[in-house]
Amino acid sequence: MKRTRNQLGQLPKDFRQRHIDSFNKGCEAILDVDSTLYDTIITKDFSLFLQKEQPEMTLNHHFMKLASSILAQQISGAAANSIKQKVVNRFGEFPSFNEMAGLFKQGKSQELRECGLSARKVLYLESLANYFNDNEEDVKILLTKDNDTIASELVSNIKGIGPWSAKMFLVTSMERMDIFAADDLGVARGCSKYLDSHPEILKDLMSKRGPIIKRSKIKHVKKNWKIYDEDIVEQCGELFAPYRTIFMFLMWRLSQTNVEVMAKRENDFSGDKKS
Repeated sequence: MKRTRNQLGQLPKDFRQRHIDSFNKGCEAILDVDSTLYDTIITKDFSLFLQKEQPEMTLNHHFMKLASSILAQQISGAAANSIKQKVVNRFGEFPSFNEMAGLFKQGKSQELRECGLSARKVLYLESLANYFNDNEEDVKILLTKDNDTIASELVSNIKGIGPWSAKMFLVTSMERMDIFAADDLGVARGCSKYLDSHPEILKDLMSKRGPIIKRSKIKHVKKNWKIYDEDIVEQCGELFAPYRTIFMFLMWRLSQTNVEVMAKRENDFSGDKKS
């Protein structure tokens, strides 16, 4: 028998005290939709949503988050941090977007290559720095807009930032609570486990399926979990709007994706340029 949230009780007081208010509110909304997610929520803290001193949400803060995403592509967190530290050692701090754009204008990109960045990542950083530097006021306005507009503009204007990176930026830098990456492997695997354990939800989603079917591009060899089409995963996420970000984290948790590593990597590129 499905337990109600009242039967489960509110989120534990100590859990609430450790996490930010907007996250706690979102968790309560999630539980109103499906109280069976209670144990998944409280089993462990969510480092990205813990109470902490918030950095000032400057344009350079957002630049640093996107720079983090670029540096971390296809390498380990330790390797990304090592490269960042070399950049800090070289320049005294990690350059702001104005300073980074200046480096490229002065033809000093080789200095970044000597810190361990690949030629492609230097190209991506140049695109990012120039976009922020040359369109500073427009970017400030952009970052006040809706999620889809921000993601679309970032992907269109910055080399090396794809749809997934843009969505993660909206979560880790913009702190938007209604982001959902249905095409992410961990999200798809988590949703597979979730829907397999909630056949009534799966049946309802399948019955409401629209004329446009978005086939999943995810493939796996072991065949130890069922891949549901992307439109079904998207519909599953929609059940938890406007807190799909939290549901996404829960799906990562169900899939055993280590989102703590992602959070730590993002925190290493906080608003403090010298950290």
